[in-house]
Amino acid sequence: MAYLYPTNAPRVLAHRGLALAANGDLLDENTIPAFRRAVEAGATHIESDIQVTADGVPVLFHDNTLLRVAGIDRAINQIDMAEVKQIKLMHGGTIPTLESALQEVPHALFNLDFKSEEAPKAGAAVILEQKAQERILVASFSESRRSAAAMLLPESATSASGEMAALARLTSMFGHFGLKQAVSGVQALQLPTRSGPFRFDSARFIGALADLGVETHFWTINDPAEMKRLVALGAAGIVTDRADLAVRALGL
Repeated sequence: MAYLYPTNAPRVLAHRGLALAANGDLLDENTIPAFRRAVEAGATHIESDIQVTADGVPVLFHDNTLLRVAGIDRAINQIDMAEVKQIKLMHGGTIPTLESALQEVPHALFNLDFKSEEAPKAGAAVILEQKAQERILVASFSESRRSAAAMLLPESATSASGEMAALARLTSMFGHFGLKQAVSGVQALQLPTRSGPFRFDSARFIGALADLGVETHFWTINDPAEMKRLVALGAAGIVTDRADLAVRALGL
């Protein structure tokens, strides 16, 4: 299945999986149990992050250090994979490799944020090896990392970098042609509702992007009423920590 498969229903992108078990127990974000729980709850896509260990293994992990999720004040890129495997996260989970996530959640579609300079090459190698290109949307706030990963993964969808998103909003105020140029080569914009002077939650802006075949996904939205509001404006996707609430609120 292609990442942005045709649908009239909003996409629910589980932000780092769903860190809440069916019985209410907490799970660790960005782990296989959290990814499986998101799929079980009805999420259509999983959002995650690629960091790279000291010995070059791409793992799904958000922060630069282990402090917040494991109480260890060390950078993930300074630890070999053998040691990473031994680390227990706050709720007993472990950090998965990109390879294991693609294999152990085999039908999931992944929105992957390439978080470091090493991530595009290391991540793309695994995605290609697993023949998972069509399961991936390439994302990064950095245009250099986004474009590097997209070049290595031409069969994967890609969302705009932070620079592209700001340019798109600015140029949208001055006509269709400028917006078309600003979003050339991407299939989605993943955005907050606002950033600095820019508001992205505009029906006109969302509609102009849709006319160009570009989807708008908003993050990180955990309030069901806000989810419904954004979808009513035309948003194609909601990135959320609570995929279970989103599925219910959006009638999926």
